Amino acid sequence: MSVIQQPNPKDKFKRWEDPLFNDLRKIFSRYQLREVMTHSSFYEEEGKGNSRYVFAGQYVFRGQVAEVLYRYAVGEGTRLQQILGNLFRQERLERLFGEWQLRQFVRFGENFKLETHRHIFVYALFGYVSTLDDDLRQWFITKYIINDDARHLFRHRQRNVNLLAQADEMVRRTDGRRLALEMEQTEEGLHRAKAVLSDGSVLCEAESKSWRYARTKATKMALNMLATPSRKMMLSNPAYQARVRARLEEVKAKRKAEIEARDAAKEELRLQKKEARKVLARIRDAKRRESQAAAKIRKAENARRAAIKAAKEARPMSANKRRFLEDKKK
Repeated sequence: MSVIQQPNPKDKFKRWEDPLFNDLRKIFSRYQLREVMTHSSFYEEEGKGNSRYVFAGQYVFRGQVAEVLYRYAVGEGTRLQQILGNLFRQERLERLFGEWQLRQFVRFGENFKLETHRHIFVYALFGYVSTLDDDLRQWFITKYIINDDARHLFRHRQRNVNLLAQADEMVRRTDGRRLALEMEQTEEGLHRAKAVLSDGSVLCEAESKSWRYARTKATKMALNMLATPSRKMMLSNPAYQARVRARLEEVKAKRKAEIEARDAAKEELRLQKKEARKVLARIRDAKRRESQAAAKIRKAENARRAAIKAAKEARPMSANKRRFLEDKKK
């Protein structure tokens, strides 16, 4: 099998010290990266290449990520399986191939189609990571696999964005009771949500055609009612008032500075346009004066020629010319 004429391997590492490759340098040496990024099609003989690393990435490393999900992610087994599949979908792997700029490191044979097999080299990199110590491997999994880009795959909601949890926490801290929502349907077919305390008393209720909107509305009403006493106390606190005034003054000063900067820019632009108009006016005036001067010269020249012609016609006719004209008539 013929192979592509590869450049000197050292040429591929000219930018190896760039900050872009800080994470790769933390995992690989140059020799190790070259070994992991070499496909088996690059060699004439069998048994060489990164196929074992690819296998380790597809199964060993994937299993290590599955173990992390099993320990820390919530949901049924089918849900975890869906999350795992999305974490290793080909589109995501190809994006990692581009982010790490692995194209400049890969080696392969001439019949190998890189554009459709970029994920193979990412799996090979995963396979090498699966052989690292636990701390380094966990760091890699957290940063590149279970990262902010994959947060949407996990369905749980944080408590600080759950309004019902906030209201329940406020009630519990105030008097030890708990808060829950109860849903019922009215005779008109509307959904009614009730915020009920643990002693059975109804704090508030809301109705809507939408089941979800009724729950949200009732929860916000309960949260507002529970926060009112604390809000009154907070609003009467001089320190809080001072902080609010300082914040408002800061916002006002920032807005004023933005307006002044915008007005200054507009004024500068206006002056530039005004100066440009003056320059154009001077150019037009100069051209007009030149055309007027040229017209005066032409008028004077025409008057001079007319005067010469009139003077010539006013001269008396000589005798010879008179005889010539009379002879010509005969």
